Amino acid sequence: MVLHHIPNFNKSKLIRSLYSVCLISLASILNQAHAAHPLVSEDTGTQGVGGYQVEINTDWLKDEGVKTRIATATLTRGVLDNLDTFINLPYTLSEPNGFNDMSIGLKWRFLEVDGFSMGLKPEYRLATGDQQKSLGDGRSGEALTLMTQYEWGAFTWLFNIGSERHRYSDPTKNQESRKYIHKSSVAMLYAINDEWTVLIDSGVKSHSAKQEKTEPQFAVLGLIHQVNDDLDLDIGYKKSLNRSETDKQIGVGITYRFK
Repeated sequence: MVLHHIPNFNKSKLIRSLYSVCLISLASILNQAHAAHPLVSEDTGTQGVGGYQVEINTDWLKDEGVKTRIATATLTRGVLDNLDTFINLPYTLSEPNGFNDMSIGLKWRFLEVDGFSMGLKPEYRLATGDQQKSLGDGRSGEALTLMTQYEWGAFTWLFNIGSERHRYSDPTKNQESRKYIHKSSVAMLYAINDEWTVLIDSGVKSHSAKQEKTEPQFAVLGLIHQVNDDLDLDIGYKKSLNRSETDKQIGVGITYRFK
């Protein structure tokens, strides 16, 4: 398609649409930090020695009239009682579709006292996504998250603070984008009974574009159904709290644990 053969109105509309798709695709990549769906905040729980966990989820996003869909598969293995390894594989289902940057990492709970626990999650991101399609950075990157958790009766509180380093193979994008994305979030979960848990999660992070001064903020409402000790089903709704965040996002997921 040659843009200069398109009428001015249609050309402008097309350019705006393509720009919006790129922004949403990049936002989805930055939001794919591995956490128990539909949470954005990460808990300190681990699988135990020899334990495995498989998580599969999909989300539908809408921002400024542009719709996208993403999916993520995560495999976690318990190495020690307090240490997990994981591999996280995200995929964009909407156009332009394809694999995003996959990541590998560790989850280490280094403190646990009377319902209070803390942990670290270092993560290494591999350049498996196509940067020309806005599916990846084009170069590898790293992330580190400090996780705090407190359990009291039926309530669980989570607090995360972390940072991601991004490097881009495209010189222009490398110049226009922030190298470090700082983020923080807080969540509360309430176990209604042994089968149902409701949650609320909220957070803020640096905008990926240097020229953007408003930091994206969000809130999540979710529900988790514990079918049994090994199987969870979940649904979540994420809403922007300002114009910098993706407007709406709804997702469903399944988690299965085994040894």
